[in-house]
Amino acid sequence: MIREAKREDRPHVEEIARLTWEGHDYLPLVFDSWLEDGHFYVVEEDGKVVATAKLTLLPCGVGWMEGLRVHPSYRGRGLAKRLHEFLISLGREMSARGELKSLMYATYVKNEASIHLGESTGFRVVKRFYHLYRGPERVEAQLREVEPRLPDVEPVPVGWKFLKKCDDTLDWLRDHAEAYGTDDEGFLIPRESTITFTPFRYGEIESVLAGMEAVALERGSRVGIMVPEDMPNVADRLRRLGFTQWELEEPDILVFELDLRAL
Repeated sequence: MIREAKREDRPHVEEIARLTWEGHDYLPLVFDSWLEDGHFYVVEEDGKVVATAKLTLLPCGVGWMEGLRVHPSYRGRGLAKRLHEFLISLGREMSARGELKSLMYATYVKNEASIHLGESTGFRVVKRFYHLYRGPERVEAQLREVEPRLPDVEPVPVGWKFLKKCDDTLDWLRDHAEAYGTDDEGFLIPRESTITFTPFRYGEIESVLAGMEAVALERGSRVGIMVPEDMPNVADRLRRLGFTQWELEEPDILVFELDLRAL
């Protein structure tokens, strides 16, 4: 049974998280905010929550699909496919009411199951990113909170969400991200727990690294940065500064989109 998540589902969701990504899953950290936001769904079997999925409404009529998890003991039963198709059906209904234009999600390039789900249901890759990271170094940095700016890339990576640019995007960033730096140079970080850093200007990324490291140290996080596939020179510059990727030195994050208006 697919239903909306409830507060009493937390222990089951936490169990799924403990068994995902070697216990480093962020679901427990966003559980309360996702409940409040809505469109947070679970699969219940025999009174136990065994899978989760979330649809988050983003600017420009985008429904962002995230949080698709299945308890290891229940994998291989098609639950991920059922949740994926459920969100597509929900997206179609919202599109018919004029609330959504497309569905999007991101996944790792070696996540074959997630890629197959997307390709088999009409999604296409619209952008690839390098995900580079390193442990923060202790630095002296003067941090000043500033007005968010639209970075010079599209889609805009904010955590593990990727935003299209339209009239509402900047307003969304004001509500969901923090910005530090100067009026011309700075970076964004999401208010939610999935921290990655997005510079306003990728060409000036080195000038804001110290500020990123200061925030990462304060939050007990590493410095993670999404670099668009058409900026390999930026990825190379970061590698020379000690940044690395999980396994590959090529774009390893795929951003998928399904145009609901074409269905």
